Amino acid sequence: MYQKKAPKTIKSFLSGNQEMLVSFGVALFCFFSSSFFPTQNTAQLITKSLFFLVLLPSLYIKIILKKNLADFGWNLRNKKTTVYWCSSITIGTLFLFYLMIKFTQFMPGYTIETYLKNSFWLFLVYELIITNFRVFVFSYFFQGFILSIFQEKLGSLAIAIQAGLFFALFFLTNTISWQTAPFILLSITAGFLAYKTKSFFYSYFMSIFVIIILDTYIIYLTK
Repeated sequence: MYQKKAPKTIKSFLSGNQEMLVSFGVALFCFFSSSFFPTQNTAQLITKSLFFLVLLPSLYIKIILKKNLADFGWNLRNKKTTVYWCSSITIGTLFLFYLMIKFTQFMPGYTIETYLKNSFWLFLVYELIITNFRVFVFSYFFQGFILSIFQEKLGSLAIAIQAGLFFALFFLTNTISWQTAPFILLSITAGFLAYKTKSFFYSYFMSIFVIIILDTYIIYLTK
């Protein structure tokens, strides 16, 4: 007869996953600090985001964990499988955006400033600087740092954890709306891409690409 293994106790779970739990604590500190640390202007907001969501996690990885940033998604590995996953997930994400436009109240709720609609160059600057900055920071912290914390121990559940925290960011700051819906959707699809490629760069490239396509299409529909 086979003896059933005794279920893991909380103590054994904690002792066997100390690094993961400490890293998650650091991630939560960065997460809440970025959400609620007061800022007075755009420059301070940018500085806050860079410090808590990029610099602090990177210093923790290098100084405390003594690991390479490449282990937390800062790499361009797995090039053989990248083309397949990037293309399929990009097409799938664009299709989901199309369904959202077609069958929900997304169009009335998602606004693009008139000055961006009327100037290609201003639109380009906005997308490549402001939107690009937001996407990069979010991609590194959620699909890079947080996903990598849980990926080894919890597998694909790490996708749901980082997406859930990303959703919590908008919930806690009371900014859940159609305006933030594309970013919330991308936290899932980009998270899946980062999980498959083990690189947040691919999810970042995919995210900024589909956001630009989405905004361009919205302008086309509303002109």
